[in-house]
Amino acid sequence: MEVTMIKKIKNFISGHISIMASVMISLILAGCSGATNYMDSDSHKRNEVEMVRIPFTVTFEAGSPNLSGEMTEELDIFMMKSNVSYGDELSMDFPLLRDGKLSKQNETRLASMSALLKKRGLRLSPDITPYGLSPRENQARLLISRYVVTPPRCGDWSQPSNKNYGNTSLLNLGCANQANLGLMVANPRDLIIGTNNGAPDAEKSAKAVNTYRTKKAPK
Repeated sequence: MEVTMIKKIKNFISGHISIMASVMISLILAGCSGATNYMDSDSHKRNEVEMVRIPFTVTFEAGSPNLSGEMTEELDIFMMKSNVSYGDELSMDFPLLRDGKLSKQNETRLASMSALLKKRGLRLSPDITPYGLSPRENQARLLISRYVVTPPRCGDWSQPSNKNYGNTSLLNLGCANQANLGLMVANPRDLIIGTNNGAPDAEKSAKAVNTYRTKKAPK
């Protein structure tokens, strides 16, 4: 009689333990499945920034460091169509010698191109930017290096917001702010690298304040 009673008690306890274990496993799996609907903070939608290069081949007159009038006009049309503006970086690709340096003639041509672009309010980098096949004799390649930003696509709220046991943020959180920043930044390069602040100049600041206080307002 006692043996039978003990067996019934053991069966009762083991049965309830099995039920409790099954419930705990179900809760854990439910929590994990809910967590898969969320992304961590590093997976939020962000601006994508990439650099593109726009090439243009120029031909110099044989034995001359300058472009012909016709070639200069073609260059101006290219610059206008490319809408060169703030943030664009201009550089040249010249044929290089075996030691990786420019010939004396190409050094002169680089200086000539720099002066030509300076008259148009543009700065040409003194460094050579190799790009593809080496230009032919009496030719060089002008490169416009430009950073382009692609804002994230916002408004996709198909991700379920329930079962957020980890209290993680939704994928679209902050997406509109990111998109607006990418659309209004003057130079998309700043989203990657940024710029350093210039050295403080107290004299220039004091002069600006003095001009503001003493200059008469225009009528």
